[in-house]
Amino acid sequence: MPRFRQRSLATQVRLALGGLALLTTLGSLGLLLLARRATVEAVEVYRGRLLPIQQLMDVADAYTVDITFALRGVRGGQMAPAQGLDVLSRSEARALRAWSRFKGSRPPSADLEAAEASLTRFRQLDRELEALLPGGPSPQLGIFGDAVWMPEVAALSLHLQRLREVEDHQAQVLIQELELQSRRTTEWGLLLLASVLALTLGFGGAFSARLRRDTRRLLAHLRRVADGNFEAVPVAEGGGELVWAERELNRTVARLRRLMADLQDQEARYRLLAERLPDVVYQAQAWPDGRRRWPFVSPQFQRFYGTDGSVLEEDPDYSLHKIHPEDRPGFVQALEEASRRLEPLDWEGRSFTERPGELKWVRVRRSPTPQADGSVLWDGVLEDITKLKQSEEALRLSEARAQEATRAKSAFLSNMSHELRTPLNAILGYAQLMNRRKDGSAEDRDQLARILGAGEHLLTLINDVLSLSKIESGGLEFRGAPFRVGPLLESVLDMQRPRAQAKGLELKLEVDPSLPANLEGDEAKLRQVLVNLLGNAVKFTSKGAVTLQVGCQSSLVSFAVVDTGPGISNEDQSRLFQPFYQAGNHPVSAEGTGLGLYISRSLVRLMGGDLTLQSRLGEGSCFRFSLPMPEGEAPLEVQGRGQVLGLAPGQREVTMLVVDDRLENRDLLAQMLASVGFKVLSAADGLEAVDIWRRSRPELIWMDLRMPRMSGFEALQIIRGQELEAGGGHTFVVAISASVIDLDRETLRQSGFDDFLGKPFMEAQLFEVIGRLLGLAFITRTPEPSGPALSSQDLSRGLSAQPEAWREALREALLTGDTEAALSMAERLDGPSLAQGLRQLIRSYKLQELLDLMNHRPQE
Repeated sequence: MPRFRQRSLATQVRLALGGLALLTTLGSLGLLLLARRATVEAVEVYRGRLLPIQQLMDVADAYTVDITFALRGVRGGQMAPAQGLDVLSRSEARALRAWSRFKGSRPPSADLEAAEASLTRFRQLDRELEALLPGGPSPQLGIFGDAVWMPEVAALSLHLQRLREVEDHQAQVLIQELELQSRRTTEWGLLLLASVLALTLGFGGAFSARLRRDTRRLLAHLRRVADGNFEAVPVAEGGGELVWAERELNRTVARLRRLMADLQDQEARYRLLAERLPDVVYQAQAWPDGRRRWPFVSPQFQRFYGTDGSVLEEDPDYSLHKIHPEDRPGFVQALEEASRRLEPLDWEGRSFTERPGELKWVRVRRSPTPQADGSVLWDGVLEDITKLKQSEEALRLSEARAQEATRAKSAFLSNMSHELRTPLNAILGYAQLMNRRKDGSAEDRDQLARILGAGEHLLTLINDVLSLSKIESGGLEFRGAPFRVGPLLESVLDMQRPRAQAKGLELKLEVDPSLPANLEGDEAKLRQVLVNLLGNAVKFTSKGAVTLQVGCQSSLVSFAVVDTGPGISNEDQSRLFQPFYQAGNHPVSAEGTGLGLYISRSLVRLMGGDLTLQSRLGEGSCFRFSLPMPEGEAPLEVQGRGQVLGLAPGQREVTMLVVDDRLENRDLLAQMLASVGFKVLSAADGLEAVDIWRRSRPELIWMDLRMPRMSGFEALQIIRGQELEAGGGHTFVVAISASVIDLDRETLRQSGFDDFLGKPFMEAQLFEVIGRLLGLAFITRTPEPSGPALSSQDLSRGLSAQPEAWREALREALLTGDTEAALSMAERLDGPSLAQGLRQLIRSYKLQELLDLMNHRPQE
């Protein structure tokens, strides 16, 4: 035993555990052997006695239960003959297998021979029964069952019962012997278990007593250190773990002495820091019985409350009493909740001070630390946030005023949208109607073209302002759908190609070969962005080329518009995407509102990308953005382009209803529809529209939204409700309105509308909606191309040949944006080609391009 104690603690534990494990293993093996022996004997009982009994029961059940039940079922009509034959076959086979196994395991006997003879008779009876069952319920089957079958069943049951009684008796004797053997095995197992347990407890007790003596000595040294005695303890000789623990304890005590000295220095520094902080730093201790005390309060308490911190010694609840009566319950509730959960407290409220009439806003932040005596020590800070609250209130009032201004602006823009679009709808609509007439003179068509061009330009400006308002209010929505990439890119280039050719610019398209033919995205917004970027590039580029580059990497499609223009300065680049800002490095920017790039960046961000710019003065510019656009399915194609002349042959007669409270709008839309061949009805409000719909049942209704007596929304609800009650067909209803700022297609579809058309609209938009909803085809014609345009060189040469006075007058009109005066001056020119080229530039509002041509002297 002394040599055992001289070993290390780890070795002692390993040896002790090894001995205990050995004793436990020996005891477990003994119990395992006893249990194995009992299991083998139980299995032998089952195999030798219980299994034969089960085999006899299977034979009895097959004839006395299954086959007898089948015979009675067929005889009574409750079981089909085929099912009875199946039961007979399966039960007979099961009985034969069970009897064969039983007979093979038992010696010959009189009962065994009697049962064998009975079963032999049953095999003959089975054949007879097999012949009777197909006939179903019959007297022969009944006689056979009562007179032949049932007596044999009773005899067989008697023979099997005798055999079973013999087996039961022998099994009972064997089970009694097994019970006696089991009791002996249990007694030996308990004796073995008790012996192993006694040895284990004895060995473990001796070892634990040895460890307790050594650990008690170490614990006594630890208690001295915990009580604040940092003197070194005597260390015994040896190399065990407990000896090394005493040595490490001495090292720890020495380190604690140094740490205590450092802590005292840090406490002094922290106290000095707390005293210099502008906020009140404190410690508050609270007990469950309600007692409170303030171990520390910084001198800022005097500056905040106007009294010394010693007041807390007389009244520990002084700061609580100073809280405003309206805020006090909230603070008490927050403090109780934080105390219950032992979580930090963060509370804001008002507090009085000792200064008459002074009320301050305070923020109380404190964190809890549970103490050994059941109390909670709170470390906290009391902040004076009066100025912050005053600033927040001022900011809140400012935000309220800003929101009110935003609402007023939105209401103003909504009303102005309606007021501007309504007359503009009439102007553009009647101009399109007049343009459809073939009897007009060339001068009339020219004037109509001016009206349409000016109206479309005005509509573009209105749309820019409305887009800006939607961007600011967050009203823009992403509408993804499949679209064809090639036609989109070609169309935006075709829009700029005449202008580029007039300036002698090369317009190029560079497309990644891996770009899919169809993409999934918002085609309308992408088109708006590309048209704006290409238009700006052509507008400000005087020579060289403008290139649209399209790349593709996985589902990310990149777009870049690169030009060889004058470039953009760093100062302008920093402000170029701001609304209403136009770069100042170009002489004149007579076109647009300065909203294009701001709207374009907003649209790109809405679609999941960002628009960036790279440019240097004299080296051109590059606007670039990338969008997540996965490959899409092929979209539906709208057949036919150009002006609609009428319905294609073989189309059905279609009746439409135009609902609008303004006569000119009803008349305009009715004439457009009638000119193509539709039967048109008109209504001045929703009430009249519902009445006409009940009588005439038009296929398509053009429904204005704002109308007296009954609005378009109310009329639609009545129509949809009556359609639902009648269970009839569906009438297509398209909303038309000049108020587009607060409407979107999704909201209108949820209200029951099939589509939306904003005023003013062009013919192509009108007939595209009709063709899509009603499945109609139209006869169209493509506008005849104008004569060959003059090159920029010829146009510049022709302008240079005009009198100087005429040139100065034209320059003044262009600089002031007076397009009417400029067009009047173009009419005075003698050359028709020169006059036509000049009119084209003026009507397209390409005023800067025209100024550049006038300032450029062609080389002779």
